Amino acid sequence: MSRLDTTIVLSKEPSPQSGAAERNGGREAAGPVKGFRCEASASGQGAGRVGGACKSLASYVHFFLAGLIHQGQTGGIIPSQRFLIDKMIAPVPPNHTGRVIELGSGSGALTVRLAARCSQARILACEINPTLARDTEHNLARVGLQGRVQVACEPASAVLARLRHHQERVDYIISGIPLGTLDGEQALELIRDIHRTLSPGGWYVQFQHSLLDRKKIETTFSALRTVPVLFNLPPAVIYYAQK
Repeated sequence: MSRLDTTIVLSKEPSPQSGAAERNGGREAAGPVKGFRCEASASGQGAGRVGGACKSLASYVHFFLAGLIHQGQTGGIIPSQRFLIDKMIAPVPPNHTGRVIELGSGSGALTVRLAARCSQARILACEINPTLARDTEHNLARVGLQGRVQVACEPASAVLARLRHHQERVDYIISGIPLGTLDGEQALELIRDIHRTLSPGGWYVQFQHSLLDRKKIETTFSALRTVPVLFNLPPAVIYYAQK
């Protein structure tokens, strides 16, 4: 491990302005938030580590602020932990070469692990919040995985409609969209959209911090298994639904 000799300067710096996006149901996405600039002088590989740590810290700050301001988009104030992420991506075989869709990537915690696990998969990550979408791209680039994932900053409904229009085969849809923050009809329509987009036998994986929408998924999909993840903060359940 090389010696690290750094000077870090943190200064407030506004992120570039970006247009607001709409979530299903017409709510506005959280706009750009102020972040930090990291300036470092380092020897060896230390500079990369400091830059990566700074970007990672910034992505947590962005997610926390987005959760406070627009919790309807994030469903929480901290990204999902590894206990939950590993169970979310478990159904996708490491050698899968087909299309995998992630809805609601947040700052990219799951996206990074999915891309690292499935090096041959064609992954599309969708995130409506422009600041968090940029964080997803930055976190992928930080570990050298930016070429494996396409990041789309737009509503899930638009992404799913485009996939159906092009008649793409989709075997896995992994969703972090907080269904509980949508009204009943919006949540049901999203679940039906996902069902229409999946190929026969395809899998829909969704996490939730309650069993509020279990019935909606159960009545839409032919098979459903519910698994608790007690070590996540807060505890969650994962729905594994098959078309």
